[in-house]
Amino acid sequence: MSIPKNIQSIQKQIVEIVSEPITLIAVTKGRSLSEIQEAITAGITHVGENRLQEAKEKLPHLPKNITKHFIGRLQSNKIREVVALFDVIQSVDSLKLAQKINDECQKIDKVMPILIQVNISGERQKGGLPPNEVANLIETASVLPNIRIEGLMAIGERTDDEKVAINGFRKLKNLCDELQKKPRNWIQVSYRSIGMSENFLLAIQEGSNMVRIGRGIFE
Repeated sequence: MSIPKNIQSIQKQIVEIVSEPITLIAVTKGRSLSEIQEAITAGITHVGENRLQEAKEKLPHLPKNITKHFIGRLQSNKIREVVALFDVIQSVDSLKLAQKINDECQKIDKVMPILIQVNISGERQKGGLPPNEVANLIETASVLPNIRIEGLMAIGERTDDEKVAINGFRKLKNLCDELQKKPRNWIQVSYRSIGMSENFLLAIQEGSNMVRIGRGIFE
């Protein structure tokens, strides 16, 4: 299938199972600029990159109306460049990173939307905070004037066991629901970013409203 047909198929599958808007992010790691531009022509308005060097080569050539998400592991020494290049940072998992993003944004008079990354699987090799530490980070980071916390992100466990996958998706949704019950309306945890090519429909059924799809679009 072609890239436009892949996108059309994905969008059709999404609207068949949910009525609320779903943000579809095209993950462009390893994809050529021509492939990305073809996806944009077919209707993609959000792209995600997890490698800064690749992003520096491709993203400046994209139309200005495209929202660019940084979805990779965030290193302190790369924050200045990430802040300048991207519109959303999805992989914030410490107050130190939040503060550094805020500081760099202040220098260029920018407010950066961020998502807090949660480690829902407990796998050590994955980034993200344990679920029980998320509320504290949000409370301490939400006072920073040049970031705006908009939701949570997680990398689902790679598994063929549907029950295991569902459990992870529900953990993120339940955590978002709990945060919304806080006595003070300190933030709106609007986005639940989880679900990829192999499981995005299942993720949406379990509460995701932002999915990150690479192979499903480009292969």
